[in-house]
Amino acid sequence: MAIDVDTLQLGPWTGGVWYSRAVEDVEPSALSEMGNMRIGGSGQLLTRPGTASYQGASALSGTPTLTSIGSFRKNASTKYTFLTAGTTLQYYNSGWSNITGSTTITAGNDNTFEWANCNGTLVLTNGVDTDAIKWTGTGNASALDDNARFTKAAHTAWFDNRLWMGNVNGATGQLWYSDIADIETWGATSFYNFGFEITAVTPTQNALVVHTVGGIFTLIPTGNNILPYHRQQRTTEGAIGGRAVVSLPDDTQLFILNDGIYKWSGGANVEKISYQLDDGWWPNVETSRLEQAHALYYPDMNEVWFFLPYGASQQKPNKLMIYNTHFNCWVGPWDGWDRNCSALINDLPHAGDYGGFLYDHASGTSDSGTAIPWFFETGAPAPYGSDVRCRWRYARTYLDGVGDWSVAIVQESSGLIGTTNNLSLRSNSFILGTSVLGTDSLGGVRMIARDTNLSGYDPQSSLKYSNAGLDQPGTFRRLHLQYTPLGRKRRKTRV
Repeated sequence: MAIDVDTLQLGPWTGGVWYSRAVEDVEPSALSEMGNMRIGGSGQLLTRPGTASYQGASALSGTPTLTSIGSFRKNASTKYTFLTAGTTLQYYNSGWSNITGSTTITAGNDNTFEWANCNGTLVLTNGVDTDAIKWTGTGNASALDDNARFTKAAHTAWFDNRLWMGNVNGATGQLWYSDIADIETWGATSFYNFGFEITAVTPTQNALVVHTVGGIFTLIPTGNNILPYHRQQRTTEGAIGGRAVVSLPDDTQLFILNDGIYKWSGGANVEKISYQLDDGWWPNVETSRLEQAHALYYPDMNEVWFFLPYGASQQKPNKLMIYNTHFNCWVGPWDGWDRNCSALINDLPHAGDYGGFLYDHASGTSDSGTAIPWFFETGAPAPYGSDVRCRWRYARTYLDGVGDWSVAIVQESSGLIGTTNNLSLRSNSFILGTSVLGTDSLGGVRMIARDTNLSGYDPQSSLKYSNAGLDQPGTFRRLHLQYTPLGRKRRKTRV
């Protein structure tokens, strides 16, 4: 007699990871946990990229903490990678060159800079040192001439052909603007008072967006020399810090508040988008250090990266949580390092550490020779509901054959953890360093299917995949779980 066997498909994983749901409530298109993996364009799971020192450069002298990094375009044909570290400003020219000059930079992990490209002049400010810094792309940097209108400034931006400086001289709600196309001429009344501490100043296509502790404001050009900008308060909530506000191409902004990540689309309200992280993940974020969190937008992968301090009393951003803008879901965390600043350089994500290194975060399959441990755990949806038992038979894993190594698989049902099985990630295609040229086929990456025996008589079951080997990534397309329904569970009869 034939045995009826049904199939439950898990993946593609377009729903991301759900830390705020019990494993039994996680949908087939989502995960209950993950680490050091991302979601590709078709919903496949991929091991995160590795990291490597920028251009293979050694650590900066004295191994200082990096407090800003960026890509500064002088003109259409000239672009520089720069950083601030310790007491120095440097740029890369076949090695790091110190261009600090006579400017003063106070060392300190929290003395992080914001910067703006003002039509070919780089301007940096950190809210600590007396003068903002300017660099024209030649020679050394120098102090910005502000006509004695202000000294210290915490925030800066370039918008409407003007330089803007916010939270100045202890006047936390004050925002100054320069003359048009002249970053060193400042009118005596060229400022706005917002009545709240300014936390971020971010240009968009049509407006300068000013975040304060009392909400989000916009400054929109009027074309009137007497009243050049129309100021309007949009919301009653604004970003907690200036380095973790990200503007998307449609001018939507994502930013951090104490209880999670929010989205503002230009209206009167902000929308929380991090419900997937509630309960199971976000409560472990060290909210007292969120002003040091930082973020970047990586358009090639439809990702917004948030570097966050995770763990009780954690002082440094040590976890990376990612919002996928294509699927509107969360991925992460990624970990294995501490990072103090981040930016796109040559269209790729980079970050600076606390020991003198700028890192390329899209490089290879290891962290500078250190293995990347990765894992993911599926949800445990019940195919016929929680009252119907299933006889779990085997899991068919569809994955890319990428190398001669394996992945561990553990089944969990009703809280019971089963035995560990191993699946090979090797295909029949040519594998550099393993296959023999002239004998094996040059087929590139090939999707393969691997079967793993399952066991148990439970309504639902989850699977955890993991690997901790050096240079051993994985790519997973979907899973097919084979089972036989056995009927409803027997209920105890009350006496």
